[in-house]
Amino acid sequence: MEIKMLGDYAAFFKGKKENILINPSKEMLSDLKFNSRIVLYTSDVFGNSGFLNGERVLIKGPGEYEVGGVEINGFNGENGDTVYSVVVDGISVVILGKIAQELSPKRVEKIDSADVLLAPVTIGENGSFKLIKEWSKKWGVNYLIPMFEKDDELKKFLDAADEEGLETIDSLKVEKDNLPDGLEVKLLKKV
Repeated sequence: MEIKMLGDYAAFFKGKKENILINPSKEMLSDLKFNSRIVLYTSDVFGNSGFLNGERVLIKGPGEYEVGGVEINGFNGENGDTVYSVVVDGISVVILGKIAQELSPKRVEKIDSADVLLAPVTIGENGSFKLIKEWSKKWGVNYLIPMFEKDDELKKFLDAADEEGLETIDSLKVEKDNLPDGLEVKLLKKV
């Protein structure tokens, strides 16, 4: 599976059989290079289904879904947001989106494990690396991908992670047989 960042909280997962768009804008939905049958929104802030054609599967809220072999579990966030656990090509990815406040311990427990975590650099008004690191340990995360709007917020997050000189990469290719030991932070260029 390959992961690309399309915007602040928008991403594209390219799997062997299915692709997934996360929080896409209307323009991203019409861009043919990001062709995807599955469209997933973590919050109403990011979009509306009015511009989806009939060939796409819209997932926008809590529940259990299976589309073309992709398993998706949506959990209620604390503020009406949805946190997703997605399994593509045997890779488990947790997408926190732009959560407005810390998840309760009960909600954190609902997520068993994750190979990859897409996490905001701030939760509400606060920096989030310490909290994200705690959740990453609990879930056994191998790759942490920060999601952010402002460069200064990213800088604070990377400073807290002791990753100040982290290089930006175009995409992350993840294979189940080739996961790193421990947690690696990967900064993806917004396409």
